Amino acid sequence: MYINIYGERSLIMAEIGAIRSRTAQANYLKVENKFEFLGLGFKDLDEEPGAQTKSTRYINDKSTSKSITGYEWQSGFNIDQIRSEKAIDYIMKIAEEQKIGSDAETDYVIVDMDKKVTGGAPTAEEYEARQFHIAIEVNKTGSDDGLMTGEGNFHGIGDVTLGTFDVKTLTFKAKK
Repeated sequence: MYINIYGERSLIMAEIGAIRSRTAQANYLKVENKFEFLGLGFKDLDEEPGAQTKSTRYINDKSTSKSITGYEWQSGFNIDQIRSEKAIDYIMKIAEEQKIGSDAETDYVIVDMDKKVTGGAPTAEEYEARQFHIAIEVNKTGSDDGLMTGEGNFHGIGDVTLGTFDVKTLTFKAKK
């Protein structure tokens, strides 16, 4: 069903229900060699691809031409400090213990729950996924009405790895 959201004369139309739900994406953080689901305690987890561009102007053009040259990927987070959640405890320990380098790095997976993979093992629950190796930056801890919070960023290290993630076995398999 379509509705005209800008008046009868407008050609811009919006399809009701076409916007993807946030629950169609599941997020996992590797903690002690096991992926932990990021849900309870996470208020925001916003991906920022950070496309890097290069501009070139040719002698026969008045305007520049742009191309994408790379990405500076990150994902901002805002959490309630529910320390019984292993991923939140892991993140907060990075800040509290002021960990640096590889001690503040791990793997992070974004799973598209609306893109199930078919044809695998009959017991598999595999979905298309992207894996990032990340550095975890906690840039603020505080309180919200007396309850402890935290916020920061997951910073991408290197290139994204495309593959599948099995939500039963919590394993990522890279595409060949």
